Amino acid sequence: MGTFTAQILVGTPHPNHGGIIPTHYLFLSENDRPAWILENKSDSQKVIWIPTVEDMLEDALLMIAIHVCKDSNIINLAKSFCKKITSERVEVYSDLKEAHRKQLYQQCRALSNFPKIIVSVFEGSTIRGQLSVLKQYQMEVEVCVPIYSRLFIPWTGKTTIKGSL
Repeated sequence: MGTFTAQILVGTPHPNHGGIIPTHYLFLSENDRPAWILENKSDSQKVIWIPTVEDMLEDALLMIAIHVCKDSNIINLAKSFCKKITSERVEVYSDLKEAHRKQLYQQCRALSNFPKIIVSVFEGSTIRGQLSVLKQYQMEVEVCVPIYSRLFIPWTGKTTIKGSL
């Protein structure tokens, strides 16, 4: 596993206090090969998808539609393209053709029963440049990005500070 560069909390919104009551967690591991790791809060089930780089965030949303929403229309369509789509490990870039992925993303965008998500994007995450795609989806969403960081850079021996508190 590489460095975690993003996290998505999946669940239901609290009706009075904001935030989220999570049922699942996704972690984006990046370095030489990215991976989305989906964990169910109530059991030890883990699902790992190796996403495409260009549509990494939408791959996570498709993963949620299949493994959390368990939307039968999306699952049936996905299985027509890739028999192992509901398995514990999928390599999206090689298991699904681009045209098939685009069709599945379109189906996900139309889902009305998508759970609330909170997307936390850390420094250096590839999905930072993909956040605008969330406008095309129907779910409740919060996006958290760093407003302040103090990081030691070992190559220069210096600490850099960005943003403010």
